[in-house]
Amino acid sequence: MTVFGRLGSALLGAAATAVLFSGIAAAAPLAASAAPSRGGAVADLVAATNAARQAAGCPAVEPDAQLHEVAQAHAAELARHRYLEHVDREGRTSDERIRSAGYGESSGENLAFGYPTAAEVMEVWMSSSGHRRSIEDCTYTAIGVGYVADGHYWVQDFGS
Repeated sequence: MTVFGRLGSALLGAAATAVLFSGIAAAAPLAASAAPSRGGAVADLVAATNAARQAAGCPAVEPDAQLHEVAQAHAAELARHRYLEHVDREGRTSDERIRSAGYGESSGENLAFGYPTAAEVMEVWMSSSGHRRSIEDCTYTAIGVGYVADGHYWVQDFGS
């Protein structure tokens, strides 16, 4: 699932309205706060994801180094080329990238950009039935998160 956020002046020169993508629209106010560090952003998103899963009665997902690498590489590519798709520029789907990390049974991916904090992107994802379904899928056992501060690109990969 993908969600576009409002882009700040660094990207378009003025705030843009939320963009509809893949049938899901979500808008969140652009925060005036400084961008979190990558490590802090990743930890914050994993913690927020596990809090949402706990509220839904699901076990926590464990951070996985290989999934983090896959997610971070995709986030870096998205930011570098300024696009937001589950299919990378080499034509690989999120399922194929996640399988390369050793997860083939079940996988999921959430994407977003333009949200400066994990709290903001989680609020948007939890307001979207498709994103929420991925987060609350109790079959997932592992998570990998990619984050690039330039544009606030987020990739949340799940595997089991």
